[in-house]
Amino acid sequence: MINYLWLFVVALGPILLGVAVFYAITRQRRLSARERINQDAATRELYEKDERADTSPYGGNR
Repeated sequence: MINYLWLFVVALGPILLGVAVFYAITRQRRLSARERINQDAATRELYEKDERADTSPYGGNR
């Protein structure tokens, strides 16, 4: 019985992991042009907000 457990762990485990990774990669989709524009705008907004943040309580400038 233990031999079958090790067969599963050593042989079938990596195969199942590979199938899961393949499934995840194939389920990804590309962003549309509009989604990409929105994402870039939101990222810029977060960076600007971070630059304006008051960090003096944490030893930063302001």
